[in-house]
Order: sequence, then structure tokens, then C-alpha cells
Amino acid sequence: MNGKMFALVREKSLYLKAGSSNVADFLLTGQLPYIHQCFGEYFPTNFYSVPLNVIEDEVQLTRWIAKAIRQLAQAKESAKASSALDSRQKKTATIRSAVSNTFFF
Repeated sequence: MNGKMFALVREKSLYLKAGSSNVADFLLTGQLPYIHQCFGEYFPTNFYSVPLNVIEDEVQLTRWIAKAIRQLAQAKESAKASSALDSRQKKTATIRSAVSNTFFF
């Protein structure tokens, strides 16, 4: 998906990307996020394990995978919106700084 990950397999487990529209599916079935370990630190990811009953049901698995792929688009849109907001905040801060540093005689 354009160089983006929607799934990973680790230690015989399938993990799918989770986000606002599908994280409840994972949590309601008691699934946990993949925890990445690096240099003695542990980092939870937004990839959750897929229940065995879903893996064994082709129709259900297809739905779960489709939701994970949709998370890529939502994450991209969210990143765009966040970047635009950051840009506006920087411009506002610059304008405020310029106005507050102006001396009026």
C-alpha cells in the first residue's frame, strides 16, 4: 500500500493496523497491541493481534484487513490536518511575536 504497513507477522501471530474506526474490534475481543522492543525500551504500536477465529474465517478476515487498510488513508489525512494546524500555529506565533516586539511611539 504505497510503502505503508497495514499488517505484520511476528512470532506466529498476525497483527493489523488499528485506529479510531477499528480499534474497538480488537479491544472487544481482548486483543493486545504489538509491543516493539528496542535498546531495552518497550514501545506499544498501533498494530493489534488478530483473534484466531477471525484468521480462520476468510470473510471476517477480509473485513478486518479492509479496515486496517482504511486506517492508512485515515492516518494520512490526520497527518495532513495536523501538519496544516502546526503550520497555522507557527504563522500565528510569528505574527504575535512580530506585533508584540513592535515599538509604538
